[in-house]
Amino acid sequence: MPAPLVTPQLTQQSPIKLHTMKSYYAPELRPLEFQYTKVGGTLVGEEFVLDRTGPGCHVVFDGMECPLRKLHFHAPGEHRIDDMVSELELHLVHEILEYPDAYPSAYLVVGVMLAAKTPKTGPAQALAPWLRGHFDARAARGARQEYEVDPSTYLPEDRAYFRYEGSLTTGDTEEIVTWTVLRDPRTIEGPASLQLDAEPSRLLQPLMRRYVLRNFALIA
Repeated sequence: MPAPLVTPQLTQQSPIKLHTMKSYYAPELRPLEFQYTKVGGTLVGEEFVLDRTGPGCHVVFDGMECPLRKLHFHAPGEHRIDDMVSELELHLVHEILEYPDAYPSAYLVVGVMLAAKTPKTGPAQALAPWLRGHFDARAARGARQEYEVDPSTYLPEDRAYFRYEGSLTTGDTEEIVTWTVLRDPRTIEGPASLQLDAEPSRLLQPLMRRYVLRNFALIA
């Protein structure tokens, strides 16, 4: 009798909770080098897909140049940083060209929490047209709209980050992602002006036997 098929358990799923005090400081983690420029792309459904023929837009990660391929966001945010829920979480999806021969992950996803401006916060970045257009695309069901965007406008000044190995949070949730979630949020105009409706976000996943690293030390 043949042995029964055993479905392997998924052990590196995303999103997860990120706790500063439960993560591990890894001073060897290099800063992310964002080489972003204004690029064109097309809003397809809920994703802004960059034109591959346009000028280079990439991040240097562990010595590798990883081109930026897509941007999308989740409302509310998916990850939790020290139990805080963000109104918006932007995902910058980069392709790791060295996969699978020299690196185990196919994508480097940078997560940025976007915080709405309040009377106590400083200068804010206005929401880009592609983000506003997202709602038009949802209303038109399948509409395609072209925009230009400078992703660097959505990066906070301090780019300290958490890092862990995980999965995509949509589709088949393949475990082929290295996540770097920036610790600090970026203040934006809105999102109240957009009247954001909560969308189904993926439930938080168990950490299992993983470690969360951070590239910043705790201040005594």
